[in-house]
Amino acid sequence: MRSAFAKGYGATGSLMGLLLIISASAFAQGSPELRDNRVTINAGVMWLSGYDIGSATAELRGNGTGVTPPSFTLFTADSHFARATAPELRVGWSLTPRLALEGGVTLAHPRIGVGIAGDSEAASQELLGEELEQYVFDAGLNWQLPIHIGRRLAPFVTGGAGYLRQLHEDRTFAETGRIYYAGGGARYWLRGGHGGTRPVGLRGEFRMNMRRKGIDFEDKMRRYPTYSLFLFIGV
Repeated sequence: MRSAFAKGYGATGSLMGLLLIISASAFAQGSPELRDNRVTINAGVMWLSGYDIGSATAELRGNGTGVTPPSFTLFTADSHFARATAPELRVGWSLTPRLALEGGVTLAHPRIGVGIAGDSEAASQELLGEELEQYVFDAGLNWQLPIHIGRRLAPFVTGGAGYLRQLHEDRTFAETGRIYYAGGGARYWLRGGHGGTRPVGLRGEFRMNMRRKGIDFEDKMRRYPTYSLFLFIGV
């Protein structure tokens, strides 16, 4: 048989839990939401940050004595993807008013830059390499956080994975890879968000991407951020 203290503690705990549920419900009541079981089209532009893809050292065999004389370094070359912009299209299906399944595609034309350094006969320089044709097809989940900011603004988190295809400049050779991403952002409703009105608004998003395989001079997982801005319309 429970003591009077235990009974009182249980009653107080139940009351506090009920108050928290009521408060959370009232807190999120004014937040805009997606329409349940509807399609949302997001069209916009993505900004891709540059990132390194490996380095190499050009060496000559030295003239020293011995079976294996020390080599002589001519220069070092650091390769990287330059910054780029890309059109982006995303289509989402709302499983609930706060959770959506999304698929997207981007087409970018980044360049591979090469930095030359350590050359005793020339100053360090940056060479503009070939321009690639890069496609990314991805799918993931988008969850709107239960945080009330206003009747038009709502934050979200997102995550997923994608397929990467990169074509060299002459389009005769392609390399493929995988991309995993996690990030977040916010939607701002210009119209809708409450009731059955067709939603129209703006969406900003930040992602941290992890790329495996693709064009690279080292077998490493590459990490780089992207930023996107969309206009979204409910269908």
